[in-house]
Amino acid sequence: MGRSWQVELDRLDGGTARIALLVSAWLMWVFIGAWAITPASVLPVVMEAFGVRETAAAYVITAPQIAATITGIPIGMYLDRVDQRRSVLLATLLLVAVGLGGSLAASAGSYWALLGTRVIGGVGLVTLWTAQTAMITRAFQTGRQATAVGVFVTGYPAGYAFGQFSGPLIASVLDWTATFGLYTVVGFLFALGFWLIGRQVPAAGSSGDSPDRRQLGAVLRNRAVWGVALLSLLSYMLYMIFNSWMPTYISRTFDIGLAQSGLYTALFPAIGILARPGGGLLTERVFGGRSRPVIGISFVVAGITAAAMALGGTIVALVAGLVAAGFFIQLQFGILYTLVQSYVPTNVGGTAVAVISAIGWLGTFAGPPIVGALIEMQDGYGVVFAAAVALAVGGTATVLAISEPESV
Repeated sequence: MGRSWQVELDRLDGGTARIALLVSAWLMWVFIGAWAITPASVLPVVMEAFGVRETAAAYVITAPQIAATITGIPIGMYLDRVDQRRSVLLATLLLVAVGLGGSLAASAGSYWALLGTRVIGGVGLVTLWTAQTAMITRAFQTGRQATAVGVFVTGYPAGYAFGQFSGPLIASVLDWTATFGLYTVVGFLFALGFWLIGRQVPAAGSSGDSPDRRQLGAVLRNRAVWGVALLSLLSYMLYMIFNSWMPTYISRTFDIGLAQSGLYTALFPAIGILARPGGGLLTERVFGGRSRPVIGISFVVAGITAAAMALGGTIVALVAGLVAAGFFIQLQFGILYTLVQSYVPTNVGGTAVAVISAIGWLGTFAGPPIVGALIEMQDGYGVVFAAAVALAVGGTATVLAISEPESV
């Protein structure tokens, strides 16, 4: 059967192979994203199981970002010098191991062991994200790259939505601890497909001439790259504090169950399926390839929406605000990765992606525990919206301070 699959893959033309590559990557991230976010949908259960409060529980969600932040840039520099298709397969195998280990640790009631598996999983997470983002960019022609990457990165919010929705359901049928291993095993099956299809897209395999240390170092000294990295930090902090704390906020404010609050919160990342490619389309079709206007719109409208949500109201109004905030926050996510690659040569694109990815992971790691600590201090969840407004203001100021690439 394996031979027949390879024969069918060999028959794919270039355009079909590129689309198949994109689809397989997207499906893989549905399950990897679910693995990353699923503790958020059952956070009160996690707190009860381990006897911890909000801040410690939030670390279970964000633990993968610790390793992703620390190792992201070195991994990106390494990926620019190797076959990235093989790296994707190996990274997903690592996630399978830590997923199964996480389920065992959680079942045994070991908070620190579970935290450790999640930290190790961050290495696989950042490897996958960096390698696949660079591969998808190279696989498509200029003028279509922003839209293609925008479609690719919708796999992550789709995974968040799937995790927010399915986590409580799995917990009710099996146990919340089963999610870690279940999601990563299914994700590996799609990673295998990505590896096989990637062999039919030569441009996606490597970045061309292997860069030397001087070229790699130049990326780390590029002020424009770090400007985009700051945008990544602020936008992902904004994104993650909503994803982490909205299920608990909704369930406690409106006195509804976790399954229902998880379903409502799932709309926040799910709308990214429209927003992320939408940002690419706006960049390429409306603003002539310029990314800054789209990023500015993203921060400004997200901040206004968060301020409106802080005023309170009915559950219907809150859910409408969640959808609006989720759309505008995610409008910029795809174009950040194509924007940063436009500041550097093609053969160091993976390193540029790694820089903003690592800083973005820092934002996803730092945001929820910081807000968790503020919730404990204020003994209320209104601080979630105040933090969102502050991050949106910082993002808007950063957009005004950076410039478009010379090629635009």
